[in-house]
Amino acid sequence: MLLSPGPDPDPAPDPSPGYAPTRIAEFLETNAHAYGRDELVHRWSRRQLDHAIEGGAATRLLTGVYCGTAHSENVLVLAEALGLWQPAGAVTGAGALHLYAPALPPPDRLDFVVPHGRRLDVPPWVRLHQTGPLHSRIMARGVFTSPMPRALLDAWRYAPPSGRRSILWEALWARACTWRQVRAELDRTSRLPGRRDLERVLGWFAEGATSPLEVRAKHETFTGARFREFEWQVPLMLPSGRVTPDMLHRRARIAVELDGNRYHSTRAALDKDRARRTNLAAAGYATVGFGWSDITLRPEWCRERLLAVVGARL
Repeated sequence: MLLSPGPDPDPAPDPSPGYAPTRIAEFLETNAHAYGRDELVHRWSRRQLDHAIEGGAATRLLTGVYCGTAHSENVLVLAEALGLWQPAGAVTGAGALHLYAPALPPPDRLDFVVPHGRRLDVPPWVRLHQTGPLHSRIMARGVFTSPMPRALLDAWRYAPPSGRRSILWEALWARACTWRQVRAELDRTSRLPGRRDLERVLGWFAEGATSPLEVRAKHETFTGARFREFEWQVPLMLPSGRVTPDMLHRRARIAVELDGNRYHSTRAALDKDRARRTNLAAAGYATVGFGWSDITLRPEWCRERLLAVVGARL
């Protein structure tokens, strides 16, 4: 079962002594946060907390940590609970990536790193990793996490081999970190499952690619003999000036643009894209565009459509 990302909660209300909702159940239902038992007992009472648990309004997430039952699968609430439970720890892996970039999918379990030295029991929604002292942490949505390059390598480490590349592509596309940061972190990492494959993918970036979309299109989508005539990132001189299509088929006079809203979202960038397409058309080049969803969700459709355009032009 996937953990729910839940809506972005409002900041926790002021816990000053003068603030006390009528019922603890109402408070927990309307506040998507994790709370320590001592805090709840201080603001209400042990008896009221026990009644809230018995009545199903409150859920115990970890030893001494509770939340409203309605929020017991919210990733942010669960991550907060881990921080309250073990303040020296850090969320890592896919959970940390999701906290940093909420557009990334929530994981089915949270990976949590703590220093060696204690025997800890955890519920099924936690994978505990005991290491040496944590030398570096960052804050993501109010929760301590591993730095994003480390979190991404951990997500790669814990994922099944068939899912590793997807995690890498999505995290880089969401700008959780850059491929160079991943490369630097990998150089500091002695052991990593699937290391050779990761080094291969990072090598594709080192060839001069401008975005994860271009790398994935070049090395996973438009591959093989059928696409051998296409050139990548080659400057093309037009009467209006020089343009550099992502892909170019000179004989069929086709320019392929890999459009990513994340990388071309400003008005100036959109105006520039339109002008480039118009100049290509004026010079006799047909422009074909594919986006991130096209390349990632329907690569065969991309291949078929592009070859159909080539066939029509020739």
